[in-house]
Formats: sequence, C-alpha cells, structure tokens
Amino acid sequence: MKTLLDSLYIAWIIGTKDILDALKNKNSRSNIIIMVGMVVFFYWMGILRPFDKSVSVVVYDKGDTTLTIEAVTLADGTKYAFREASSLQEVETKMAYQNLGLVLPVDFDQTLASGGTPTLSGYIFWADRLKVTELEAKYSQAFSEILGQPVRVAIGENILIPQANADGMQTNVTYLMIYFVFSTALLLIPYLMVEEKQTRTLDALLTSPASPGQIVLGKALAGFFYILIIGGLALALFSPYIVNWALALAAFLGYALFAIGLGLAVGSFIKTMKQSGIWMVVLILFLVIPPLFYMEPNLKAGIRMVLTWFPSSALASIFRYSCSIGFTPAQFLPNLAIALVSIAAVFGLVIWKVRRSDH
Repeated sequence: MKTLLDSLYIAWIIGTKDILDALKNKNSRSNIIIMVGMVVFFYWMGILRPFDKSVSVVVYDKGDTTLTIEAVTLADGTKYAFREASSLQEVETKMAYQNLGLVLPVDFDQTLASGGTPTLSGYIFWADRLKVTELEAKYSQAFSEILGQPVRVAIGENILIPQANADGMQTNVTYLMIYFVFSTALLLIPYLMVEEKQTRTLDALLTSPASPGQIVLGKALAGFFYILIIGGLALALFSPYIVNWALALAAFLGYALFAIGLGLAVGSFIKTMKQSGIWMVVLILFLVIPPLFYMEPNLKAGIRMVLTWFPSSALASIFRYSCSIGFTPAQFLPNLAIALVSIAAVFGLVIWKVRRSDH
C-alpha cells in the first residue's frame, strides 16, 4: 500500500507541474479558450438555436378527420411544418429530429364543429422532459391560432426515449462529444511530451526515482485535467439527452483515457509541435470519421461491420447507448472490450517509448 501511495504521489507531482506549465504557456491557454468557445458555439447552434423559429410536427390522425393542415407561419414568425404518420409507432419512428408528435383524437371534427376545445395528445423527446408545462402552453397557443379556435395540447407523461438503433439528436450529441474530447487531447497533450524533450527535463525525470509508468501516469493526469474542463463542459451542456448516467460517465472516461493515450503517443514520437499538426489531422480523420459513418442509418452492413472495430466507434456506441434504450449486452459488451483493449494498447505503447528514451 505504501509503495502504491508513493507511486501515486510521484505521478501527482509530475501531473500538477505539467498542468501549471501548460497554463503558463500562451498557446496552450489559447487552445483551451478556443475549445471552450467551440463547445458553447456548437451547443448554441445545435440545441438552443435562438434564431430558429421552425417547428416540425409529426401528426397521427386517429379519426381520419377532414381537416387539412399545411405548412403555416404564425404571427410571431414561427413556421410550423407537418409530416403524416399512420400509427403512434410511426410517430416515434419519424420524429427523429422533429420537435413534436401530435395525435388527433377520433372525435376531433365533431368537437371543432360543436365549438368545443379539442384535446390533442402531444409527444416530446426525453431531452425536453423538464419543459412539459412550457411546451404545453406554447403548442396550445400555436394550434389555437392555426385552427382559429381554442385547442389544448396535452403532453403529460408522453415522453419518448430514443431507441438505441434510431437516428436523432442523440447521434449529433455523441459525435460532438467525440470531436471535443479528441480535439482537446491532440491539441494540448502532445505539448506535455514535446516540451520535456525540448527543455531536456525528460532526461532528468528518467534519471529520477520516477519510473516510466509514473511519468506516463502523471502526464495522463495533466491531460485529464484539460479534458475535464472542455469535455466536462460539453457533458454538462448535453446532460438533458442522457438517460443512463453510469453508462455516460463510463463512456466519457473511456473517451478521455483513449484520447490521452493517443495524445501522449503522438508527443512521445515527435520532436516539435509543428509535427503534431500533421499527426492531428491524420488522427482526427481516423478517430472522428468512422463513428460519423458508423452511425449513418443507411450505411451498408458490410462497411458498418468494419467501422465497428475502430475504438472511437466502439466508444461512440457506448455513449449513444447512454442516451437511449433498447440495447442488449450482446451489443454493449463487444464495444466495451474493444475500448478497453485499445486503451491498454495505446498506454502500453507510450510506456514502451518512454522506457526506450531511458537508454
């Protein structure tokens, strides 16, 4: 136990030194600020969209009413567009990137004709579950204006949780998490190794009581600090989409460890930060493109099978499962195995390279 605590203490000292050194470096500070800005920007663009006044609605007509609803623009400029569905199940399938599912009751025509207030059943996604009261009021007012008489939209507990194999906003969130974490790692972490080489402090570390494993662990702790700032912010902003927090945190930890390992691997093989730019482009393509195409619903099965073996695709699947339901252990466990083996392999490579530097 004492040996373990001593090792962790040495790694902690190395890690805190690297964190402070990076924060003192102008380029590192600029990269952190840029990445934080990108997280906020993409959240604003993809989630908040304050300038977007378009509402997409999937409509299921239970009673085959005579009413025809076409695209309409309200007095406040909000545009409502409609898609038809033949069943409630099809409503769930077609919603994907839509805002609202709407079910017209069997007696809809009769209630309108008698001057009554029809109640329409509304369906929203899990991410909007905390806005039920607000959305009921908003949509009731909108459809009252569209139909020219009072209408009530009741959402209540009609909250749809995405299926694991369904496309939707949870796919975008998964992709953005990959991009933020790996971009952060490849922008900032190679600096930890390159700076040690340029200042020749790596030689001093290797001749100190610190072992190669402790040196790598210390730099991994520093790398995790950066990822926690940027990836943690993204995780907090996208938290409304998360259904299973234990799975989401496990996926985030996997993202972080694999990204840190790759960042340290790049830093251990290159001699200058200029070289890291080339590696970053190659690795970003290698890491970000496979999950993007792997999550494409129309992709051919054979190509999808190949892309599932990429570590980033495996980690993306785990995070996507945390934002959905309906996955099985047979789907989850192979992805977990790929992620764990990849993390172990990349850290093993870094430790091997650091040990070789000692000779």
